[in-house]
Amino acid sequence: MSATVAIMQPYVFPYLGYFSLVAAADVFVFYDDVNYIPRGWINRNRVLINGLPHTFTMPVANASQNDRILDVRLHAFGRFRDKFFKQMRLAYARAPNFEAGFAYVESVLKGEPALIAQVAIDSVTTLCQQLGIERRFLRSSQVAPETHGMDKAGRLAAITRALGSTKYVNALGGTALYDKPRFATLGVELSFVSPRLGAYPQGRTAEFTAGLSIIDVLMNNPAGQVARMIGDYELV
Repeated sequence: MSATVAIMQPYVFPYLGYFSLVAAADVFVFYDDVNYIPRGWINRNRVLINGLPHTFTMPVANASQNDRILDVRLHAFGRFRDKFFKQMRLAYARAPNFEAGFAYVESVLKGEPALIAQVAIDSVTTLCQQLGIERRFLRSSQVAPETHGMDKAGRLAAITRALGSTKYVNALGGTALYDKPRFATLGVELSFVSPRLGAYPQGRTAEFTAGLSIIDVLMNNPAGQVARMIGDYELV
């Protein structure tokens, strides 16, 4: 049976639906040799502070949309980390799963990483390892560099075929960019992951805030429940 491939840019501490895409694939390729997106989700995400959504940004050094993600360097990482740890303690100290959630954040941000891609990738692979989600993780820059410069759909299909597969799964937002007949002409079966992103308790907040970083999910739910939430999706 052909393995299912997913390909996505590395995002730092991404939202729950990103992990559903990982779960839906057998092989997950971090799309690290495409252009960096300033003010995108590669080095930014959201958590709750005092019950309100707060966007945190991991600082990078003079990055532009002309840089590849894998080349973008971190800036003043130690200063960011110290401040972020303090914010997480203040924001989530009373959360029911604070100890495990904070340990996850610490494990991702340990050491002295130089590149945002590495931290973003670690934020995904570390959690998958902790939750027992065993997948083959690769980078597009390593597995199919010769496909660089192809059109978007053509390159995704080419990477999938280069991995010996004919099945590719994309995030649901990709329905605006890609269509199944086009991929079929390229010899690849295209599906989309539709995660069921239900509400969960978020402390004393009066209204649920959807789409937050996986950090918020981990702080408020035990590991087993997080794994079940990640696995709650359908292919369309």
